[in-house]
Order: sequence, then C-alpha cells, then structure tokens
Amino acid sequence: MIYTVDDILNKLDNCIEYKLPFSHIRFGDGGIKLIDCLLYDDRKLLATIVKKEGLPQEYLIEIFDLWGYYARQADFIDTPEVYYNGTFWPRIKKPGKPINIETDLKMRSWKDLYSRAEFDNENYCNPESNCLMIIKIPGKKNLFDVIKNRKVCCITAKPEIKSLFPKWDIVEIVGQWKNQYKNSFKEVVDIIKYTATEYDFWLVAAGELGRIYSGLIKEHGGRCLDIGFVIEFWLTGYIHPRFHVFVNKALNNNLELVLTNEGKKYEGNI
Repeated sequence: MIYTVDDILNKLDNCIEYKLPFSHIRFGDGGIKLIDCLLYDDRKLLATIVKKEGLPQEYLIEIFDLWGYYARQADFIDTPEVYYNGTFWPRIKKPGKPINIETDLKMRSWKDLYSRAEFDNENYCNPESNCLMIIKIPGKKNLFDVIKNRKVCCITAKPEIKSLFPKWDIVEIVGQWKNQYKNSFKEVVDIIKYTATEYDFWLVAAGELGRIYSGLIKEHGGRCLDIGFVIEFWLTGYIHPRFHVFVNKALNNNLELVLTNEGKKYEGNI
C-alpha cells in the first residue's frame, strides 16, 4: 500500500502523543542507484556516489546491511512505483525533459532492488513525501501543523535554518563532497544515542548516511521525518525544475507550497 502525507503525519502525531518510536525513510533515486551499483559492481558510478556522499569505501557493505535493517523497522519507506502507476505526476528532469534512460530503468526495477537489499517493508510512501508535506491543501494537515508547539531537532549541513526556526536544535553535518562519514558521522551517532527521546521529533536532511541516522533515531526511541532538500527550499526558495508544472510557492507563506491546476489532478493521492 502507498500511504499519503495525511497517513504519515497522523501516525507521527499519534507517536508523539504516546511517546512511541517512529521513522520515515526515503531512498529516492539516489538510494536506488547506490543499491544497483553495489549489486552489479558499477565501480565508476559507485566511486562518484561514495565521494559525493562521504561514504567509507571499506564499510559500504555494512552501510548496505544497515539500510536493509532500518528499512525493515521503518514506519514508512518510499517507492518509485507512484511515477509509473498513474497516481502521481511523472518523474522528469524538467518540463519536457525526461530523466535519463539508465536512471529510469533502475527505478522501474525497484521491486527487485528492494528485495535484494532485504528491505522487506510494504508500508510505502511517495519519494517526494518530504516536499508534499509542505503543500498547503485546505482541510488537510501539513508539516507546519505538526511542528507547531513541538520540540524539534534537525540534522543538516545548513545550520542557518535556525534563523527561520529559532526554537529548533541543530545537529550540524558537513555537506556533500566533504567526507561526511569521516567528519560528522560518529558525532551524530553519539548525539542520537543520548538525546533521541529529548525531542518530539527530528528532521533529517543528511543524504545517504541520513537513512542510518533515521533508523538510529527510531531504534533509540525517537521519531523522525526525512525532510531532504526541503531545507534548501526554505532557505533559498529554490524549487527543482521537475516540480515547476505542479507546485508554486504559497502567497501567504513563502515556506509552504501550493498545487498548480496540473498538480491538483493528483491531490487525492498526496
């Protein structure tokens, strides 16, 4: 089953109220590419991903195993199926330009890749659920409704987000191409182990290692959402070209999005 934003946020709300652990983990096309590289020994692409995401070459199998373990424990993991079953807008690079054939083939093979990675979790959500959570739809809850009056911690390479959300605590990591595993990972893991339950929930924006942070947060009794590039949107207003046909910035709150007429065609599945 593919769950909606309402399903995710309502369950998170319930878990906050009753102090239950919760995790929302998105692998996206980046995760699928990494799984494919490891399974089929694509060394060239793997080398680029490893360097960009700051992954330790010598521990890739351990990270792969942890992905599977935490995916099995998660309340929701994402599926690319929404791009192919007509329930959601297609995955494109930008209006009029599809994603490249190699990426498309990998995403269409998601069931096989997930099975080989032993994700074994059918509580699916939209890969874009991070973005969909900040859409303002009349009569529906969004992320800002959940954030209100809640204690939040955010793991991000953009600590300046605190200027917009001064009550948040920030766990700063290094950004892409800066060897996150070497320079941030151990510190973040230690912080999570000791403080996971001190917050109502966490927001994780930490790339491929972020899936492990999310899993650890739930493992240690906390709750988290994988918010990804929403942090960049909040700071810069940048909307990826693949969304331009479907969403706009909200007029009365530049941290929220609204659906365009084209986007509203999919409102019932968001």
